[in-house]
Amino acid sequence: MSEKNYQALIHDRIFMGGAADVEAMVKNEDVDVVVDLRAESTGCAYDGAEVEWIRIPLGDNSPDDHLLFRQAIEEVVSAYENGKKVAFHCAGGGGRTGVVAVGTLIELGQAQGLAEAEEKAAAIRSRINIKPPQREALHKLYKK
Repeated sequence: MSEKNYQALIHDRIFMGGAADVEAMVKNEDVDVVVDLRAESTGCAYDGAEVEWIRIPLGDNSPDDHLLFRQAIEEVVSAYENGKKVAFHCAGGGGRTGVVAVGTLIELGQAQGLAEAEEKAAAIRSRINIKPPQREALHKLYKK
């Protein structure tokens, strides 16, 4: 078993972490889909992975990325709803990963709004740190 520095957002189905955690998520959890949130990526963070790799090229500080965040959230939710195990990550697993975790919790009905979703996501992965431009993107997606 590889070291576990990632967390399950949804028990045994949806996992989140940083790029360094992808190999462990693939090996330990047998994920089917890896959603890579890094604009800077050129391939799956784990070269030996036999998974569906989906790249959503998100920058780290643009509030105009809300449509890309929406796409990333939809990819995670769709894989989950199709019975697949899915992992998502950015570089460190804090900002972009945090935004997708919050949106995924809302879309799956696990949280009633941004505050509750962010609180739940941060309780699961303490490394989550949503930056002001990312928070602005979330507000564009989930105004309430």
